[in-house]
Amino acid sequence: MQIFPRSRFFNLVRLSLALPLAVSLAARDATSPLVKSRTALVIGNARYESSAGRLRNTDNDAKAVASALRGLGFSVTEKHNVTREQLLRLVDDFRKTLPAAEIAVFYYAGHGIAVDGANYLVPLKSGFNAEGVEQTTLRMLAETRLFNAEQAVADMSAGGARCNIVILDACRNTPLARSGQSRSLTGHAGLVEMTPPTGSLIAFSTDAGRTAFDGDGVNGLYTEELLRYLRQPGLTIEQVFKRTRAAVIARSEGGQVPAEYSRLIGDDIYLAGKPIADASPSRESPVQIPADKPSAPSSIRPDPAALTKLAKAGQAAECLQGLEILARSHTSSDQIVLPLEALLERVKDDLKDAAGPSTRVLAASDTCAGVLRLLPACLPNDDPLAAPLAAKAHNRRGDALLLLGKPDEAIKEYDQALPLAPNDAYILYNRGRAYLASGKIDEARTDFTTAASDRFDQPKAKKLALQELAGIH
Repeated sequence: MQIFPRSRFFNLVRLSLALPLAVSLAARDATSPLVKSRTALVIGNARYESSAGRLRNTDNDAKAVASALRGLGFSVTEKHNVTREQLLRLVDDFRKTLPAAEIAVFYYAGHGIAVDGANYLVPLKSGFNAEGVEQTTLRMLAETRLFNAEQAVADMSAGGARCNIVILDACRNTPLARSGQSRSLTGHAGLVEMTPPTGSLIAFSTDAGRTAFDGDGVNGLYTEELLRYLRQPGLTIEQVFKRTRAAVIARSEGGQVPAEYSRLIGDDIYLAGKPIADASPSRESPVQIPADKPSAPSSIRPDPAALTKLAKAGQAAECLQGLEILARSHTSSDQIVLPLEALLERVKDDLKDAAGPSTRVLAASDTCAGVLRLLPACLPNDDPLAAPLAAKAHNRRGDALLLLGKPDEAIKEYDQALPLAPNDAYILYNRGRAYLASGKIDEARTDFTTAASDRFDQPKAKKLALQELAGIH
């Protein structure tokens, strides 16, 4: 038996990406029939029973990757310490709700093993035990107690996403790999190679036959280096993994060698944005961005006023691209805040009359995620406008997620908005609606009651909260 990274989610990744990438295209052309989205499923299993062996960093790894992907505009489903049944339900939920996507990412941190040449993710409370079991029975046990990665890859292949990325940081030693015949079924720890379908990339934290290090710090060695390059602008997907591999090899002195198997096709994809030289406005943009005198031969600084026009015209993707360039050119916060505010006002307008999921709502969610990703680079933390803008972006992304039928994700956005704007009753009112949609009546009642209190001087928010209270009494 071999330790193996998780890939059954591969099929999930593809399916999950289908929805959020639609947002990015929608920001460009809300009428386009082809909608792109960025979606990710992130799983971290750590609290295994003693028969499998607990892991120290996998929870942290999953949290950090989920946060990084949200910052890159992904709609992320993040789950920790899941059983096989929960894992299966997660896959089914993605299949039902996600059409073809532009980019899908599945990340798994936890135990993984290979049985009889097939790869499996190890859920919690699996009851799987290889001790003294002959090989035919062992394979049957694996199919019924573990999570078959090969089938997930096959399912995902049919999902239709342009680019599927499966990241399996699952090569940590587990006692489950031992049998009565030897320490592992194959005599060594490690992964089993997998052949990805066309349009997919499978990344393993270590090469076949090798064991990954759980890490001495907060994160595992592989994920720690992956996070460093995942958020670096100007790197293609392939470059992200190549640089991660080089860093892991250097730090482990050759003891850990990450591996990728890729069949990606088409144009290069940049998770954190294209290089500055390529970050020009779309030819379809009705508003052109005039350039000031370049600060360097290879860089062009867009005009903040032109970016504001792009935002108001609904060209959010182009505006965000220009803002990224401005952030690197040390533009004053007084200028850079104008297009940021315009983007969030456009989101407000787009959500105003929305009654449910739509291309426009998806685009609004994506725009807010883009604003949150760029804010730290655009405004220093001590800028008086940084917290209000972040609160507004979280609040409006929560509104979009609620319209998209994702109340639990919306609650997380409101939770982040509230400490940044504690005197805004609308955030409490909105979170109350999300609690209500999640069936959490007591939490909803508490938020509505607080929003309607005399603590806030917002009569309209108070009126709305009282109306909701009347409906649940």
